Amino acid sequence: MASSTAGTGWGRGATKVIVTAGAAYTLAFGVWMWGWPQSFSEFAGYPNHEHFLHDLGAYHMGVAAALLAALWVRDAVLVALVGLGVASAVHTLNHAIDLDLGGAARDPYVIGAMTLVVVAGIVLRARRLRARGRGGGAR
Repeated sequence: MASSTAGTGWGRGATKVIVTAGAAYTLAFGVWMWGWPQSFSEFAGYPNHEHFLHDLGAYHMGVAAALLAALWVRDAVLVALVGLGVASAVHTLNHAIDLDLGGAARDPYVIGAMTLVVVAGIVLRARRLRARGRGGGAR
């Protein structure tokens, strides 16, 4: 059987660095897409579509949040919910501030309701894990 460094201090440390770097990269691009869509579209060489870049930025921020949560939380479901919660919250904000760009007036409310459901899922999952003694302690 091949040896692995995954269980050693070096392997764990290297993995944490890779995850952290991935989160930083993804967050930086997400914030750029969301905050400065015209600048990002010029850099990327794609036509500017402000709302869709806002959405893409929101989901990049969610992926970054999930990566960072994975460094501290030992439960995959909770990590996924944290990422979805961040993406959904920013996506809700997108639809509220981008109403002049299109979409339906109900969109922020519908997406916001989904965000609240995800937040409820985060709270319920975290409580369940704590009750079972599997809280999200640091790895």
